[in-house]
Amino acid sequence: MGMFKRYSSLQYFRNVSLRIKLLGLYFFGLALLGIVGYGFFVYLEVENYTQDRKDLQSQAHVFEEMAFKHLKYTIDLNSHLNRIYNKSGEGSTGSERSILLNDFIKGIAALSDENCNFAIFDYLGTLIATNDNRMRDVLASTTMVSRAISELSSNASKSGIYTEYLELTGSDGTGLGFYVNAIHFEPLNYCVLAIAKNGNVQSSIEEVMLKKKRVIINSVAFSLLLGFCGTSLVLTILFFYLRSLTLNISEVTRSIKKLSSGETTDVFLKAANEDEVGMMIAAFNGYVQKKAQLERFKQLIEEDENILDVYGRIFSVLERFGVKNYALYEVKNSKNHIKHIRPESLTPELLMVEDYDELPMPCSQEILFNADACRAKRLAQVISGDSECRVCPRYLGYDEGGRHLCIPIIISGSAGDIVHITVKPEDEETLRQQTPIILEYFRNAAPVIESKKLLGSLKEATLRDNMTGLNNRRFLEEYVEVLISETERDKKDVGILMADLDFFKKVNDVHGHQVGDKVLKILAKIMRNSVRSSDIVIRYGGEEFLLIIKKASGDDDVMAVAEKIRRNVEEYVMKIDSAITLQKTLTIGVSLFPNDCENFWQAVKFADVALYRGKESGRNKVVRFEESMWDAGEEY
Repeated sequence: MGMFKRYSSLQYFRNVSLRIKLLGLYFFGLALLGIVGYGFFVYLEVENYTQDRKDLQSQAHVFEEMAFKHLKYTIDLNSHLNRIYNKSGEGSTGSERSILLNDFIKGIAALSDENCNFAIFDYLGTLIATNDNRMRDVLASTTMVSRAISELSSNASKSGIYTEYLELTGSDGTGLGFYVNAIHFEPLNYCVLAIAKNGNVQSSIEEVMLKKKRVIINSVAFSLLLGFCGTSLVLTILFFYLRSLTLNISEVTRSIKKLSSGETTDVFLKAANEDEVGMMIAAFNGYVQKKAQLERFKQLIEEDENILDVYGRIFSVLERFGVKNYALYEVKNSKNHIKHIRPESLTPELLMVEDYDELPMPCSQEILFNADACRAKRLAQVISGDSECRVCPRYLGYDEGGRHLCIPIIISGSAGDIVHITVKPEDEETLRQQTPIILEYFRNAAPVIESKKLLGSLKEATLRDNMTGLNNRRFLEEYVEVLISETERDKKDVGILMADLDFFKKVNDVHGHQVGDKVLKILAKIMRNSVRSSDIVIRYGGEEFLLIIKKASGDDDVMAVAEKIRRNVEEYVMKIDSAITLQKTLTIGVSLFPNDCENFWQAVKFADVALYRGKESGRNKVVRFEESMWDAGEEY
């Protein structure tokens, strides 16, 4: 449990802001330096202060003891000289003074002190006596004696003791320290000097100072060493963190260079943290993933066989981004109308059939016949509206509180397709975030759609009759497999109607081919309007037409359609121009596939046989194929 908590704390630290993390490491380093380095230095200084205090107290005691002994020695000298003088009597002569001093020097052995010497001077500065001849030259080389005599000769100081510290340099170059006490010996008008040699105390002080110097050097060295260790620790932590940071940034930089040079990449970096670097890597991975998906999408649609496959991929993209309600409107600029395409309508038949039964639409069907009624098509820009701002009057969902987003796919400067998205309130935020990448997909799809449409138009041109606009025989040859599959799936018959205009050659002979062409165009229009939009009308050749009636319910159903076509042609008055008015008749042969035979082309032949039977029996009639009309050995 404790380990889990430590891991959670570490993970939390990893995920905090990079700025906070670096500042934290910086202040951690300062704190470590302060605590370890300066803290230890302060600790040593406190210890040194305590020890120095003890040493100084000890030295102070030594100095006090020495000063006391020195003062006592001086007073004892004066007292001893006074006793000897009193024994010898007052007013002694000069010779008596010599005897007195000799007695004093002999008796001074009782006052001997290895650290103290004495000298007696008169007030003229002449040395009278001393117990250390080495001091004669030392004392003579200074003005100390004259200063002592001057001080003691004043009335204010004769009753006192003059004290001075004297620093001299010996013959060997070493420093000598002396304390001098001077006292006035009034009976003889002498100056008695007691000199205390301070060599031992001075060497002790120098030893203490040397020891203190070594302690200070050691303290500074240890403090610097610990500070260096603390700094190294912080720098090591910072180095490894910044190393991982810079490695990730370098990887991102290299990948971006690959992308900018046009290379494709599927490198995904691992983001261990969720700080700024982690978010940058996550964003980079997301960008690379989206770019790879976009490149894959573009490659797939380029390899697709036809435009409907491309539309299917667009629908897949919308579903992948969470779009549930959508539709696609294909703009037919040449005819100024729109074709409504939905996923369930992407069947192979749409490749061959332009018109089909319309599915429910989110917009008014007006746009199907007047493309400019669609605002997104007309303006070629993204249109968004809701119940409060009814931008597009053709959207039917405003009254139910609906909202829509219409995105045109721009082809050659105009809207080639419009993707309509119905936006639900719960999906609004997600869609808002996904819209830029959806637009990117559409921008990449636009040139492919344009190319597929162009190829489709070229192919459609080869499958249509230029004069009547109907599909031609080549169309039937390509469509037949789709038709057979559909028939097998629906388990319904297909009515095959072979129609031929009666006496068409006479029209060409009498009125010319120009009038004949107009008659064929009118005939094509009558037949197209006489069948359902799902049925197929083909100009089979010359004045011969083939009609495919899908999902027929049997002979009666097909015969009724054929009779309707024949009657509509018979009753139609063709006004070619102001001078020419014609009425023509039509003969139709009928067969059923697969009711009559299992081979489609044989069923077409059966309808053709029935047609010629109708022509032979008087024309302007509908003839149903019968087995008796076909010789079993005959080839179709």
